[in-house]
Amino acid sequence: MKKYIVLIMLVFAACACLAGCAPGDTSGGEVQVKYAVYCSLNDADTGTQMLSVEEAQKLARGVITDRGLGYTEYVAYGGFVDGDKINGNDTLVYTFFFIEKADAQAVAAEIKESLNLVSVLMEQIDSVYDFVS
Repeated sequence: MKKYIVLIMLVFAACACLAGCAPGDTSGGEVQVKYAVYCSLNDADTGTQMLSVEEAQKLARGVITDRGLGYTEYVAYGGFVDGDKINGNDTLVYTFFFIEKADAQAVAAEIKESLNLVSVLMEQIDSVYDFVS
């Protein structure tokens, strides 16, 4: 009889411990897709950075705000490997909430064209967010 009681207590203890492994409560926020667009500033024709960060920011911001979109902008420095050579360059990163994928792709394509870039990387991230008020 004591063995059964100890076994039941162990099962309850294990369940209590595993309950802490459940995902956290996200009722305060909702799942939203966030898009990040990475714009390496190497010119498509020369392979080197032709625009200053400030010039590129002005052009990219115009693309975004002309569409009536909000954004967060980061200036970064990145590198990529080309054979045995590492190439570095300034990079503009734009993040978008409350935007459709097609709009993010259109922004990325227009920035690519405006800045004469070979490509722009777009990342799609599922996020849980909440506003603090």
